[in-house]
Amino acid sequence: MRNEKLEKAIVKMSNDIAAINIAKKYLSNIEEINEVRDTLNNKKQLLSNELYTEDHKSYSECREVIEELLDKELEKEEQVKLLETIKEIFGRQAPNVSKKSNGLNAWLKELNIQYSWINDEETDWDKLIITGFALYKQD
Repeated sequence: MRNEKLEKAIVKMSNDIAAINIAKKYLSNIEEINEVRDTLNNKKQLLSNELYTEDHKSYSECREVIEELLDKELEKEEQVKLLETIKEIFGRQAPNVSKKSNGLNAWLKELNIQYSWINDEETDWDKLIITGFALYKQD
């Protein structure tokens, strides 16, 4: 992935910030701790801006790929291939590096894709049907 180092740096900073917030409860130098936390937050924001700078272009590329898959039942192999394609286009593992999820479901939600899952009892792997593109982000 072209942004792997950047993504890892952001995750590390997020973990460091979380640790600082916990340490604050037990230490007395709160102002100094807040200053370190704020500095990390600023650095993390700069890295995040860099990481997400090409997302608009990447979304357009993914949309072209996904349009070819509309209303088709995607089985395991096709789902795995789609996930890898999305990750490769965006150049990172997770749609939002501040969150832990990085699977196909997380990416589809982040990309505002409308989809449904069909239970497949024969294979124990649900089939995916992509039905369209949402006009706005749904939570």
